[in-house]
Amino acid sequence: MSDSTPFDAPNAGYVQALWEEYSKNPEALPEEWRNYFSRGPAAPAADGLIAPDGLAGNGYRGTVAESPAAAIRPAPPTAPGTGKPPAPTPPSLEIGSDLSRTVAESPELRQLLAMVARATSLVQAFRDHGHRLSAIDPLGSPPPGHPQLDPEFFGLSMNDLEHIPTSVVLRRETDESLAETLVRMREAYCGSIGYEFEHMADPEKVEWLWEQVESGQHVAPLPDALKVALLERLTHVEGMERFLHRAYLGQKRFSIEGNDALVPMLDVAVEEAARQGAAEVIIGMAHRGRLNVLAHVLGADYAEFLRSFENMPHGETSLTIPDEGTGDVKYHHGARGMYQLPEGGSILVSLAPNPSHLEFVNPLVAGYARVRQFDEGDMDVTPDHRRVLPVVIHGDAAFAAEGVVAETLNMSRLQGYDVGGTLHIIANNQIGFTTDPSEARSTQYASDLAKGFDIPILHVNADDPQACLAVTRIAMQYRDRFNDDVVIDLMGYRRHGHNEGDEPGYTQPELYAKISEHPTAREIWARTLLEDGVLEQESVDGMVEGLQSMLRDIQDRLKEIKAGAEEPA
Repeated sequence: MSDSTPFDAPNAGYVQALWEEYSKNPEALPEEWRNYFSRGPAAPAADGLIAPDGLAGNGYRGTVAESPAAAIRPAPPTAPGTGKPPAPTPPSLEIGSDLSRTVAESPELRQLLAMVARATSLVQAFRDHGHRLSAIDPLGSPPPGHPQLDPEFFGLSMNDLEHIPTSVVLRRETDESLAETLVRMREAYCGSIGYEFEHMADPEKVEWLWEQVESGQHVAPLPDALKVALLERLTHVEGMERFLHRAYLGQKRFSIEGNDALVPMLDVAVEEAARQGAAEVIIGMAHRGRLNVLAHVLGADYAEFLRSFENMPHGETSLTIPDEGTGDVKYHHGARGMYQLPEGGSILVSLAPNPSHLEFVNPLVAGYARVRQFDEGDMDVTPDHRRVLPVVIHGDAAFAAEGVVAETLNMSRLQGYDVGGTLHIIANNQIGFTTDPSEARSTQYASDLAKGFDIPILHVNADDPQACLAVTRIAMQYRDRFNDDVVIDLMGYRRHGHNEGDEPGYTQPELYAKISEHPTAREIWARTLLEDGVLEQESVDGMVEGLQSMLRDIQDRLKEIKAGAEEPA
């Protein structure tokens, strides 16, 4: 179908079916469709449809030529109100008429064109529904699938597709057959990443996303040095949580475990923002994973957290805590820190304090970013949206349930509130406190609210760290190009209970039996590097032990300080 035809790929098939029915039984169609098809085969052909077999030859069901009155030749037509002959038939209609006659005279061509039309629908089905076949659940639940992702749904086989050049269906210069391209489409749309953007109304955005996804440029494998660096990052993320879990058993910290990839994803977001010209990144988030983000993205010292767990007063700290304290818990505090960039230099990263526990911080982050995007507070000039990147990390249950999320999204494109796009990351635990998703929302995904605001959604398996970095890169490129919001649905799980004092096996025994046996993201990535020969087991073990040794040394020093302070003078 060309851009000038009135039918797009999905509804063209519907209208084609109506034409097929009309050729057999016109009375079965509503009057408006009978009128449309009764104009003759040239008109539907000009609109991109293919003449049914029943219309080949001289007869055309339902046309004036079939009636006895047609034997009386009418006077030549005139243009209304002029008495003159009407304007010549546009060239496009003449071409359509010629094509219709050619198709009618060639059953082979008619069959080929029908096959191309069905193949076009198959390609579009992967763009529409590929996410329903993607492996985005790290716990291995089977994807729901969709019947249109099977060529047989459209009456096609892989052998048929081998005889169709890709360039006939897609605007792409390639010698591949459609069978080869379909394999690539399946890899692109049905792997560890699931894409949802066909709901968007802006064709420029959709076509840009097609190009990014189908070219595969953002999912190229990392070089070995970056693979090792990613393992080191995951080792620190997991190692801090495991140390705290052993050393301070039962103390609340709202562990990040199960969504460990969030930290390296934030690394990519911060570094990409700096390359795009940002001077600051402002992050808003709830409690889960907050301590890990403070330590590894904002650079807060491990000793600062251990002081909190040891019930010791804070010394010099990057946390936004006044000398007299706040009376709030450690996993609500904010901070500011300088993130050291790999190319050299640094960028300011701020984490907004969030005493509300969940999503109330969202409009505060947007407002803070908006103010900071003006040059030194000069509100009379246009804000520089590249100057500050707002990032909001949501909970899966909260994103779907809390009204402040929709309210903030609704204001995101208004002239007085626009921040040039917010990067949203849903840290998806697949559970809300003790409630399963099927009992918490009426939609398939936690992210479905964003569809109502024409926001692209990128679902990703949290146990595939390379894919997590890839979706963050494409999200940042999208925000930079279109100055608009984007949502990443980081599909993970919650290794412990709602907090570390809860026993989740009481309420979700089957789920937590599975989680207890499931390897961590670090273990899965380490195994991948070992199998690929990138690292030896000794190096992997050394990373783990090195961090644990450092944390034990910090804890021992703090205990000595604490014991000395408690001794009587």
